Amino acid sequence: MNKGKFALFSALEITYWGFHASFIGYASSYLLSRGVSNTMMSLLIAGFLLCAFVGSMFFGRLCDRHQTNKRVFLPCMLASYAMILAIFFFAEYAPVLCVCYPLLGFFFQPQGANADAWVLSAYDHDQKMYGKIRSMPSLFYAVISMVMGRLISRFGYGMMLVGATLFMALALISAVLLADARAISAQQRGMNLRDVRRLFASRPYRRLVLLLLLIGLAIAPINNLKIVVLENVGGNVAHIGVDSFVSALTQVPFIAMAGLLSMISLRRRFAAMALLPLTMILLVRFASSPAMVFAGSFFANVGYGVLLPTMRDVTERFVDEDLRNLGHNLSDAVYNSFSGVISLMCAGAIVDGFGMNAMLTLCVVIAVIPAVLSMKKLDN
Repeated sequence: MNKGKFALFSALEITYWGFHASFIGYASSYLLSRGVSNTMMSLLIAGFLLCAFVGSMFFGRLCDRHQTNKRVFLPCMLASYAMILAIFFFAEYAPVLCVCYPLLGFFFQPQGANADAWVLSAYDHDQKMYGKIRSMPSLFYAVISMVMGRLISRFGYGMMLVGATLFMALALISAVLLADARAISAQQRGMNLRDVRRLFASRPYRRLVLLLLLIGLAIAPINNLKIVVLENVGGNVAHIGVDSFVSALTQVPFIAMAGLLSMISLRRRFAAMALLPLTMILLVRFASSPAMVFAGSFFANVGYGVLLPTMRDVTERFVDEDLRNLGHNLSDAVYNSFSGVISLMCAGAIVDGFGMNAMLTLCVVIAVIPAVLSMKKLDN
């Protein structure tokens, strides 16, 4: 194993998610503290996720067409930093937020899948190596989120910008030092109108995308309005750090075992992906303290620890090589972005108009659907 390459890819993933933990993880709390309403925040997050979905399709296609990850990652991270500066310093100006918050989603969010695809390409699609590298950011995310929550509580939201600046600088250095993605044969580079058909030619990949959409619909309002969920049971901004710590730390052993998880049948992995988030939503729905929310996050992130390696494994196994960047970005976008847009268009308004319990009840109903669907027999 090339230790230098391993260290640089680990640093790339850690600093990308460190940036996320430092700024994006607390952006909702920061903006709400500056007077943004729940409804407005919900719409901003929906805009963020919609643009993230568009960006995932755009940048995934761009990476496949030009056989690069590095030349997309670097400018997108720089653009993301420009967006957070505008959001932080002009938080009271609605037009700035309405432009910059969605653009942050467009530039930043797709780079998580881009970085993962870069790792898989560099290691010839080795799930074991991917698991070792990708589990480390989850561990660091847990620590960074906890520390940031404490720092923000003590010194104020300015610590978000300090942390984001540090991790952005380190991410850029790591990306510059790494070699770009391995090119595939010339005849595989073209993109044409048959790409969508080829992308969805495999039944396992189609089932994966459908499950991701439905699970995402159920959990997006809870994840993206976590500060409101916690305040509803007596929590505060410091509890976001604890919740993020529990969430990220729980993922680590499962992502690290990506190679072993790939040996379990897809049907069983799909069932775990669906049933564990349903458990989380039920716990949050009947929560009476932040501890129950943390317990729910534990179950949800055991599910995510299975979900993420399964997403990558299914894409690597069942999607044509010249479409894999697009396949990785699409699965990420459906789970993290598209489903979130649909959910959050109404989530803030439901909370403001009918209360948190009404929104959580709706999430339970939605979560039952993928739980049932995951039990169906799957033929490759």
